[in-house]
Amino acid sequence: MTHAGYIHGFSDSERRRLIAQAQLLAQPVFGGLDFSGDRSLLEVGCAVGAELHLIAQRAPQLSLTGLDLSATHLRAGHAWLNRAERIRLVQGDARTLPFADDSFDVTLTIWVLEHLRDPAAVVGELLRVVKPTGRVILTEVDNRTFCFDPTQPAISAWWDAFNRCQAELGGGDPCIGGKLRHIVSALGAEVLAAEPRRVISSADTSRARAAQLRYLRELLASGAERMLVHGYATLEMQHAMEAAFTAVQARREVAFRYGAVRLICQKPAA
Repeated sequence: MTHAGYIHGFSDSERRRLIAQAQLLAQPVFGGLDFSGDRSLLEVGCAVGAELHLIAQRAPQLSLTGLDLSATHLRAGHAWLNRAERIRLVQGDARTLPFADDSFDVTLTIWVLEHLRDPAAVVGELLRVVKPTGRVILTEVDNRTFCFDPTQPAISAWWDAFNRCQAELGGGDPCIGGKLRHIVSALGAEVLAAEPRRVISSADTSRARAAQLRYLRELLASGAERMLVHGYATLEMQHAMEAAFTAVQARREVAFRYGAVRLICQKPAA
């Protein structure tokens, strides 16, 4: 993936979307994880540091490092985190991490591998820099799980175009979540756990229906600029998608869901 191919862009509105996303999805991302025995953590693809901020609140003993390729994201992260003492942000390439072997108790990615041309190379680096007793935690989307019932044709058409744009322009894989076990196993790592995560669901009463629909709408809209410029969608498609979301908000009988996979593994035995 190149910066030009990153479907969400690097705008101020995207920075705000990432921070709001981290808050809304905190339970499916971090629920069930225990960092109490860890002292150091690396997040690769940290963007503006929204997830690191939440981890810092949950595990105050952790020394946190975030790495991202985008200088724009990192500048926004430094400003938003206000140079928090326990969070270090580093610019670098996830395929060649600037850290020694066995450096961290935990390494992780959250919504990152979907954007990369060679996710296995990145997972290999995460395994290299984690300690032998540590964990690699991969939380990644599987866009095949996104659906409305009954089907909303305008939203589906936009989502299909969104996925094509992400895969073809950015070189990523929007369905990477369903392939994590294969990637990790091919690298010789030991899979400790692999489970589906309910990212968004109309059946989830712990989060407001309106907030979940707003998240989905903003997620789809975040690709509009690149989709329109590169011919993956039209303004008519965008307007139809937005109108469909407005209609769904008023129809509580319409169900929706969107899922991901969280896989936890350890590096191969020496």
